[in-house]
Amino acid sequence: MANLLVIGVLALDRPIRLDGLLRSGGRLRGRTLDGALEGRLGGGCANTGCALLAAGHAVMAASVLAEDDDGRKARAMAHAAGLDTRLVGRRPGSSARTLVLVEPTGERTIIGLDGSALAVRPKLPPSSRFPAVRPDGVFVRTAYEGAADWARTSTGPVILHWPSPTYDGEADVVVVSAEDMPEGLADAPFPAAASQLGDRLSWVVVTHGKEGAVAHGRDGIRIAAEAASVIARDSTGAGDVFAAGLLDALVSGAAMDDALRHACAWGAAAAELESSAPLDAPPGTFRAWSGEALAKLS
Repeated sequence: MANLLVIGVLALDRPIRLDGLLRSGGRLRGRTLDGALEGRLGGGCANTGCALLAAGHAVMAASVLAEDDDGRKARAMAHAAGLDTRLVGRRPGSSARTLVLVEPTGERTIIGLDGSALAVRPKLPPSSRFPAVRPDGVFVRTAYEGAADWARTSTGPVILHWPSPTYDGEADVVVVSAEDMPEGLADAPFPAAASQLGDRLSWVVVTHGKEGAVAHGRDGIRIAAEAASVIARDSTGAGDVFAAGLLDALVSGAAMDDALRHACAWGAAAAELESSAPLDAPPGTFRAWSGEALAKLS
């Protein structure tokens, strides 16, 4: 198994399961976690990292948490899940509070409460302080200051969540939701991403939710993969777990067509779970990439 680094947010999500679909002027009832507005482990770093842990990888989390109760709880939950938290720093101030409204269809609406921009961009410790840490692959979910420094330590693929205007490094693959795609780039996203990230970029992977994903390469190359049909219970974190599946396959040497199908299978599996970070997935839900595992997931 690989030693992987995931850079991104660790947080507490506060889920509310609704008894109907959201609509303007409607009236719904909701069910909270254990009968209280408590938090569960979430954030892109946890969602991605815990799926990779379940597949047997060693995962180091790089994040920045507030020095408050939510920050301490998120760190403790991440550590208890098995994530290496040596690169999780602290900052003054309060944690952002997030509500996750989950409809009976599994679709979710995320509401950030009372958030405000931080006066100083969160910063990761420099890689020079950890000379022994040389990951086999890196996923940059949130481009904290210093993320590019850590990406350069990777001995394998670097995947970047995109758009990421503050990221000043390189990447092999970028992943972007079709909903987040900058206007006018839907048909040819590769040139725009390459103009920011340079010649190292090989693929732009665009996710389309239940419709699957499409990888766009140089010279207009396109590879498409369908998403598995599942009964969705909570789609929170499914996109992050998709990225985890992509990294899992690419770090093992898979070609993009295989890696894309593998990632779609992981994303669909995540949507069947009632969680953000997939902490309680049944054994074997996220299997490390191999030809045999891919056949079973397809």
